[in-house]
Amino acid sequence: MNDQRIAAIFDVDGTLITDTTLERIFIRFLWRRGELGWREMINWIGSLAKAAFLGRPRLKAVKTYLRGKDAARVRRLARECFENEIEPRLSSEAINRLRWHQSAGHFVILLSGTLDLLLEPLAEHLGVYARVGSELEVENKRFTGRIAGAHPFGEVKVECLRTINRATGFDLKRSFAYADSFADRHVLAMVGSPVAANADARLRRIAENRGWMIEDFAGGRRRNLQERIYGRV
Repeated sequence: MNDQRIAAIFDVDGTLITDTTLERIFIRFLWRRGELGWREMINWIGSLAKAAFLGRPRLKAVKTYLRGKDAARVRRLARECFENEIEPRLSSEAINRLRWHQSAGHFVILLSGTLDLLLEPLAEHLGVYARVGSELEVENKRFTGRIAGAHPFGEVKVECLRTINRATGFDLKRSFAYADSFADRHVLAMVGSPVAANADARLRRIAENRGWMIEDFAGGRRRNLQERIYGRV
């Protein structure tokens, strides 16, 4: 059945890529290319230490390593990093699942706290037309090291999804969401078919207690989701 009133919402870090995050790959890429030096890294680590006292959301919002960088150049480097280092590391099983949703006519959404400049080439590669990531503030064509607007992490993702749904009118009771982190439990709870994918220990416990589907796109425990739910969509 081809029904775009059904959404398939995918987290990215830990879900579509299972052993690291897009941003970690990008930071290492910038370091090897000489785009980041010790000064930027020391300042960034100092900012991380300060943010750690304010909680995990603040910690993940620290982007000071990009402060003062030419925005256009960093975006070009992000695309190069995606093509050479990120795309080969995407989970084939996770991508196959996303492709299945596309073939079923579902409206796929990437909802992630990762940098939007990394999410953009990923979305283009996958043929996904809806994405929400962390936008970086730009002044005088250079990044300030701050996030512009909302940082899609934890319960903020719920507000992002609600905003999307107000504009599109999905049937969330018939929709799907995939995520790996305890922080994403609120988004998973919004849909009729939540999937704890590569779940951390706390999310796995919630999934088991609530009867949510559990998938391991990195290998190991798997269930044939297509067979289980295709008759319902």
